[in-house]
Amino acid sequence: MTQQPIMPDEEEPYFDSVDGVQSSTTLADPELLEDMRELVAAHATAALLNILADLRSADIADILNQLPEDDARYLFELLPPEEASEVLLDLQDSMRESVIEELTPHRISAIVEELDSDDAVDIMSELDEDVAEQVLDTLEPDDSAELRELLAYGEDTAGGLMATEFPEVHVSGTAQDAIEAVRKTAEDTPDVYEVYAIDEDGKLRGIIDLKNLLLVRADTPVSDIMDSDIISVRTDVDQEDVANVMRKYDLLTLPVVDEENRPVGIITFDDIADVIHEEAQEDISRMSGIMDDTDTSSSIWNIFRGRLPWLLVGFAGEILAAFVLSNFEDAIGKVLAAAFFIPIIMAMGGNAGIQASSIVVRGLATGELALSKTFRRLLRETGAALLLGSALGLLIFLVVFLWYGDARFGLTVALALLVVITNATIVGATVPLMLDRMNVDPALATGPFITTSNDALGLLIYLGFLTLIYL
Repeated sequence: MTQQPIMPDEEEPYFDSVDGVQSSTTLADPELLEDMRELVAAHATAALLNILADLRSADIADILNQLPEDDARYLFELLPPEEASEVLLDLQDSMRESVIEELTPHRISAIVEELDSDDAVDIMSELDEDVAEQVLDTLEPDDSAELRELLAYGEDTAGGLMATEFPEVHVSGTAQDAIEAVRKTAEDTPDVYEVYAIDEDGKLRGIIDLKNLLLVRADTPVSDIMDSDIISVRTDVDQEDVANVMRKYDLLTLPVVDEENRPVGIITFDDIADVIHEEAQEDISRMSGIMDDTDTSSSIWNIFRGRLPWLLVGFAGEILAAFVLSNFEDAIGKVLAAAFFIPIIMAMGGNAGIQASSIVVRGLATGELALSKTFRRLLRETGAALLLGSALGLLIFLVVFLWYGDARFGLTVALALLVVITNATIVGATVPLMLDRMNVDPALATGPFITTSNDALGLLIYLGFLTLIYL
């Protein structure tokens, strides 16, 4: 008896429209996931293929990400190599790793052959060395040599990001020659934006925009339509710097050249979009004082090792804060109400410091804030801190005066809050600049340092003002 495919009701389509854009609803469709689980359990291959045929690769990846690993691996094996290659790139890291572990070298080779060189390198870099070597041995010699060369570059460099498929034409050629170059590489280059013009030594001399190429006569010299003002990067440039270059100059593509200025690859904006996402997540994790352990495959020990050092930094800071409090025990005993305002003093200082540091870290990461502008940045942050501290100080003075009817106590708390906010802002702006000057990633230690130092310094400032002015 032939198993009938389980399809959703006609009243409940797979896709819905949000703001006029058709989007998959697989993430919010538990019925579809349950159907898929039942079909996988029954090994209903025909029914599964029937459903998968109507889904985009990104939607199939969403389904696999939510299925148990065994079910996901079974479903993935049903996909032909071309579709499997697209789905593999869209899987979450942990699921992709799980799927790849069960694939044979022959199956991996078939998938890799369908990928662009930059995506193929990403997959190959996740394999064990023995498996990767087997895969490389089964590929065509030219493809194998190309991947070996790309794998030699650092994963987080321009060389590790680039694809090696791009059209090029001699600088002495014509527009027709450039068009022929595009045709020759069309099969291996799905998205063509530009043609590179090279000289007899293979050095990059100009870039021909595809639009310009289509608007001129076939016999137009390449030298007349190429742009000689070239923006390029070397293979060893860090991926974050590559992203900054493409953002700064609004580039869709960026040529990668070797030490002799010969084009060896091309980076497209879709590659940089992934880099921007990765770097943003990494910076957020580091500014929070933790390493990126959101991957479900991370072990308990790895999570422990990543978080413990920064918790120890916080622990030491709070011990220092407790020591400061103990030295002002008599002052707090005389004015018990002073203890009520410790949380607001600490919170406002910490928030101000984190705000200032976030702006500076972002400016350094995007290249918008150069070290030559350090003094100007500090002046701006200090001025803003004085205004913010004055406004909040006036507010806390009114609160204390209306609450206790004591103007001198209100003035003490207000002045302390002004100084704490100013100090925290200056520290928040200075620390990442100092770390960057020392070639230390500012996102790595700025957050924990500011929060812990603010607790100790903030308490010292607040209780110091209380002792000097009020007592």
